[in-house]
Amino acid sequence: MFVVIKFGNNESLLVNPSCAVINLLTSIKRRAGFGGTNKTIDLSDENGLVKDLDVHKFENATKFLQSHETYILVQKELQNEDGSSPLSSTTQYTYIPLLERYAELFPNFRIHVAEIPDSQRKKRVRTGQKSPSPAGKLMGRGTKKQEPPPRKSNRKK
Repeated sequence: MFVVIKFGNNESLLVNPSCAVINLLTSIKRRAGFGGTNKTIDLSDENGLVKDLDVHKFENATKFLQSHETYILVQKELQNEDGSSPLSSTTQYTYIPLLERYAELFPNFRIHVAEIPDSQRKKRVRTGQKSPSPAGKLMGRGTKKQEPPPRKSNRKK
């Protein structure tokens, strides 16, 4: 099984996606010459659909990539133009193709992200209180440390 990654001046990488996503992206980043940078990379198909692989770091990449297909290397940047916190629930990203002249090579390429319906989104619902830490279990919550009893002296009076 293999896939082709396009980047730069129409350069190609042949990679085997039969591994964890984090290993695949690290290898692609290093082999494409971005290993020494702090760029976050991802892949998109020939039509521009971003795969959002970095969300699935520990899953097998074959789950998201089709064998013998061509993918375009893209850079993922945090879009924070309204001054809100980068950790807000409406975090948005900008994707920049790292392939020069991508419009000429792939005329149907329009970068986009798959929309997930609200019914399929995973919502974390917190039930009850937070579980105590192991340290909290040992010390007990709300209890004060007991001071050791005063020492008795063996001296005679």
